[in-house]
Amino acid sequence: MYTIDSFINIPLFIAAGVSVILFIFLLIIKLRNKAKVSLAFFIASLVMAIGSIYCNISGFYTYLVFTIILAELIILPYLIIKAFINPQKIEEKKAAKKAAEITASRDNDMVNRAVIQQIEEKNQKYNEINKNLIAKLSTFFTNNNSMENFLEYCNDLVTEKVKADGCIILIADDYDNTLAVKSFKGAFPPPYKLPEDLPHKPIRVETNLRFAQFPLQENIFGQIFTEGQPVLITDSVKDPRVYQNGPEEFLRCGSYIFAPIRQLDSVVGLLALARKPESEKFNKDDFDDATMLADAISNAMKPLYSFLDYAEHTELNKGGSIASKYQKDMLPAKLPVIPGLSIGCYSQPAENVCGDYYDILVSRKDRISFVMADVAGKGMNSLIVMIMIRAILRLAVHTAQSASTIMSWANRGICLESSKIDHFASIALINYDATAKEAEISTCGNNPVFHFSAADGTMKQVSSPSEPMGVTKDTVFSNFALKLNSGDILVTCTDGLLESLNENGVQYSIENLKKVIVKNSGAAAKDISNRVKDDLKKYCGAAQQYDDQSLLVVKIQ
Repeated sequence: MYTIDSFINIPLFIAAGVSVILFIFLLIIKLRNKAKVSLAFFIASLVMAIGSIYCNISGFYTYLVFTIILAELIILPYLIIKAFINPQKIEEKKAAKKAAEITASRDNDMVNRAVIQQIEEKNQKYNEINKNLIAKLSTFFTNNNSMENFLEYCNDLVTEKVKADGCIILIADDYDNTLAVKSFKGAFPPPYKLPEDLPHKPIRVETNLRFAQFPLQENIFGQIFTEGQPVLITDSVKDPRVYQNGPEEFLRCGSYIFAPIRQLDSVVGLLALARKPESEKFNKDDFDDATMLADAISNAMKPLYSFLDYAEHTELNKGGSIASKYQKDMLPAKLPVIPGLSIGCYSQPAENVCGDYYDILVSRKDRISFVMADVAGKGMNSLIVMIMIRAILRLAVHTAQSASTIMSWANRGICLESSKIDHFASIALINYDATAKEAEISTCGNNPVFHFSAADGTMKQVSSPSEPMGVTKDTVFSNFALKLNSGDILVTCTDGLLESLNENGVQYSIENLKKVIVKNSGAAAKDISNRVKDDLKKYCGAAQQYDDQSLLVVKIQ
């Protein structure tokens, strides 16, 4: 006989199925965001489904009661909270929280707007300073001392804007690795150690600073310049970089600002501002203004440097053009026709003005002088020395003195020149006696003399490198005596020809010159020089040359 308990599995399966359906619907509502569903309902429905299935499988229906109790306990806290919490207060708290967030957002917006406005004002101020400085800069282009006048103007501007008691501007000297004071204004207590022998008097200390040059180490200027960062010193007594020279009142150090002046990525100078101890100390705003002004000065100096470089280049070209005209006039207009001799020459300047000089002087029947000179430097400097050497040699070759004595006279003449220009020269002097077919040779510096012997078909150097002319008035020069025969060739050239480079950076060399001379020894001197010219051009190709090339060929007929 069946009882109702015999069919207990049916309602258990139904309860489990309904629980699963409830869980699915709760999940759909949650995913579609149709309503707020508490996690408690998910857990309760899942517990009911699992408990019903387990009771049906195990046959222990008592577990169903525990399942129901557990599900109720899961839902109960949620219901208690909902029963006793005031929804209005919750909404008020949410509204207050949202209002606080809005207020905080507005405050942040106000702060951001204030910061943006401050940055805009700073940029506007910086642009205005740059604009005015660039506009003022154009007035310095026509001045003789453009850079000095511009720095003086900048000094006045910075001192006024930052309200400093004193200001100095230092510019770096790359050659000496020093910082030199280029502009000085007001009272600037020296933050560096004064020389021991310098009297502590205001005028002497100011003069020392005004014309001072500082190494890039062991002083505050060099240290900050090397580091390349702006520095604010409000209390110099506590800063070990500042040297206290006291006890005189005018030597007491106050506050300082140091700001680098830059060109591209390099620091080229330093702006230094000072306030005396009794004055108000520099603050952050003063520091920002000073660094801003230093940046503006850096920007303005770029076109001024470019202008000065252009002006210097133009002046050099102008001087070079003048020097080139006179230098060309000094060379023989055409080679003289001398019985018994064949003469050829070739000269190619590396730049507008050639430092090479050659001459052919027919002084007597028994003396024909050939000169090949390479003067140090370019432009007007080399032209002046060239004129001096030419004048002395043209006078001296008319005497009966030897080639070495004539060289000594020329050397003493240019060594007496006390100017600061370089007056060095490499010279080859060949005195040829046509009556005896003998040559007397004297050289100095790097200008070689070669002798090709027609008898054996060989070519050798008859001179050796020595000290150039113009080093000291006591230099001793040597004579080389040489007996010549018909067909013999004398060749002299400047080192620029022998050191001409090809596209691989290899020099032309003596060996290549010898090959051309020996190969063409049967030709006239003019043809030989042309062969050397062609061979040199073919060897060098498109490679740029950095020195003048000159050649003189004398063939005995």
